[in-house]
Amino acid sequence: MMRIAWIAAVLEREVAELLRNRLLLLSILGPPIVIVLGPVLLGKLVAGRPLPAGLAASLVAGRPEWALLDPGDLAAAYSFQQFLLFFLMLPAFIPLSIATFSIIGEKQSRTLEAVLATPIRTAELLAGKAIAAAVPGIAGGLIAYLGFAGLVRALYGPALFAIVSAPDWLAATFLLGPAIALLSVVLGVLVSSRVNDPRTAQQVGAVIVVPLVGAVIAQAAGRFLVDATGYGLAAGAVLLIALAGLRAGSWLFAREAILTRWR
Repeated sequence: MMRIAWIAAVLEREVAELLRNRLLLLSILGPPIVIVLGPVLLGKLVAGRPLPAGLAASLVAGRPEWALLDPGDLAAAYSFQQFLLFFLMLPAFIPLSIATFSIIGEKQSRTLEAVLATPIRTAELLAGKAIAAAVPGIAGGLIAYLGFAGLVRALYGPALFAIVSAPDWLAATFLLGPAIALLSVVLGVLVSSRVNDPRTAQQVGAVIVVPLVGAVIAQAAGRFLVDATGYGLAAGAVLLIALAGLRAGSWLFAREAILTRWR
């Protein structure tokens, strides 16, 4: 059984290191601002330009409740829907950045041996690092979504606010987002165990974003719109993959393996 006090000590240390790294802080705080303001500004630009008839018909067929929107609001709703998946990239990139810098930083600064000289268990060390990486990503995604939804309510009114607070948005933000954050941490841990450069680790770990990009392209073409059930199922699948990765990560980071491979 893991000891909470030791995990808390690792977490406190990781937070202190994060606050000292200004570049990493900028990479965490910058994207949420862009993702919140981007769709709001784009919605204003497209609201006065109705969608092509074929695309509009395809969207209404997939989402019958959108038939009540006027052409301008339908165009704005369509633009908002494309950015939903960008909100899922926050819990993918932020934990990956933190995890890779944290773990590889230990390797480069050669402080890991000193940490392992303490009575801390390997699982406790990794648990503290995982929490320190996952929480900012999950919080960033949720705060960005709440800020975005608030701006939509204030600037566009209840009709479009109902779109961005529909079950599909809630399922994506509150179910799939945290699952992606956990998987991102797992990938960061696994990849960082094999490479020594944070940028290389991030590039390899960013494979998690490929399915999201594919979904963005498919939705932009009007081929489909993922509903709440789809996001819920995706969250379950991602969570299962992450849990499997955790088992692999525990094996890779056995104490003996760390001492021999990270010297």
